Amino acid sequence: MWESQILTTLIVVAIIVIFWAVLGSLFRRKLKIMVGHQRLSNSLSMIFTIVVFLYLLNVWGVIQAIVELFLAFSTISAVLLFAVKDVWISNILAGISLIGDKNIKVGTEVEIEGKRGTVVEISLTVTKLRIPDGRLIIVPNQKFREAVIVVNPGRKQR
Repeated sequence: MWESQILTTLIVVAIIVIFWAVLGSLFRRKLKIMVGHQRLSNSLSMIFTIVVFLYLLNVWGVIQAIVELFLAFSTISAVLLFAVKDVWISNILAGISLIGDKNIKVGTEVEIEGKRGTVVEISLTVTKLRIPDGRLIIVPNQKFREAVIVVNPGRKQR
């Protein structure tokens, strides 16, 4: 198996060297009369090098290994996404809803599940409340939207 890969690689490299030497001398004569011939020559060299490199990676099985690795990571990512989708997506959707809510904004005093505090930050996933003793309560937006919220009418909203 390794012998055939080494032989293929050597043949490809030999063909490339011969091809590049012949083609290079032909192109140099023809391209010198064109303006910007060096840029065109460099671009063709780069494209040719990339194609040959990809071909050799394919011969050695590296591309297949990369694809298999990518598929494995994709599968793991999909499983993790399904595991956290309920919490994460629900919090983001509730956060979008909460950001658009005119009754609750930064500076509003609210009471949620027996805790009273002032809203100091609303993000896509959590809402932060500062309670009277100075501590910070971080409430997931899903919980914030499911619970009964009491907005203190005595507090001036910004």
